[in-house]
Amino acid sequence: MRSGSIIIASLFACVALTASAQVTLPYGEGAGKVGFINGNNYPGIEEPVPLGPKAFRLADDHIWVVDSTGGKLLKLGKENGLQSEFSLLASPPAPPSADLATNSPNLEVMIEDFAPVFNESGALTSFWFIDLMNNRLLNYATDGKKLGEFKHEKFVQPFRIEVGRSGHIFVADKGAQCIFVFDADQKLVNEANWEWSGMAVGADDKLYRMFYESENNRSYLVLQNLQGAIEKEIELDLPEHMNPELWWVDEAKEEIVLTYTPATGFEGKFVVARLGFDGKIKASGDLTPPIAMNRFIDHQGFDEVWLGAADYNKAPDGSFSVVPTKLP
Repeated sequence: MRSGSIIIASLFACVALTASAQVTLPYGEGAGKVGFINGNNYPGIEEPVPLGPKAFRLADDHIWVVDSTGGKLLKLGKENGLQSEFSLLASPPAPPSADLATNSPNLEVMIEDFAPVFNESGALTSFWFIDLMNNRLLNYATDGKKLGEFKHEKFVQPFRIEVGRSGHIFVADKGAQCIFVFDADQKLVNEANWEWSGMAVGADDKLYRMFYESENNRSYLVLQNLQGAIEKEIELDLPEHMNPELWWVDEAKEEIVLTYTPATGFEGKFVVARLGFDGKIKASGDLTPPIAMNRFIDHQGFDEVWLGAADYNKAPDGSFSVVPTKLP
């Protein structure tokens, strides 16, 4: 069972939170700042939720934050903050439309999510970005050089993206309710049903996804290869729940991390859980999400976990932060 509304979770403050350090970016325009859209800078705007950075990633021992509305990527050290940034916008920017309303932002891009790309040696080389504004994918090297872009006729509302070590690109599309799999040459090689329930990519670019059976209120983890063949299906021993979402899979530990809404409904809290490949819960805890990010949690090496922290309703007051935490 999936809610028909767009999930707007951002920071998940776990009971096990141990934020001994954090990286912080102020709101605004210009170097070292991240953009936002709300009633403070666009009075009368009809956006249902405020907007700001929608995703961050841990890669190459750095934190990378995408300025979704401002169209840039910021590289931060975990101890010393901002190190560099580069633009994802055309040069010069496109002129505003003549009929643009005064209370509407003139956005060239809207970056929904992004994913790191590693070479055969495991070195970070580039990122793929989802530009929801133009329904396309953008590829930029870590030094800001644009490497390419592409669209596909089946894209409706691309939402999440991952890239496997062999270069396959996995795009989870909310509107199409499908995960599209492209090879390194951007050729569509496979597609799988998707229920807005997250995804993860394992060894040999195999896809982990979830599906939900409403008849028995059970969720299942599925592993499939690049040809679409199902190699593993695990029934997850979760209590009654809604909106399960897979975040990552640690194949060495045979462990998955997911979140879900309790059967009582969303009352300001989600549940985060670690489960083994036997489907049993190893540990779980409550998470309290304010508004509003897409990819609000990420890891490096599975043991190092960071969370996004933001309140886009209050911007430009406050700041955007990424804080370390520990899972239950």
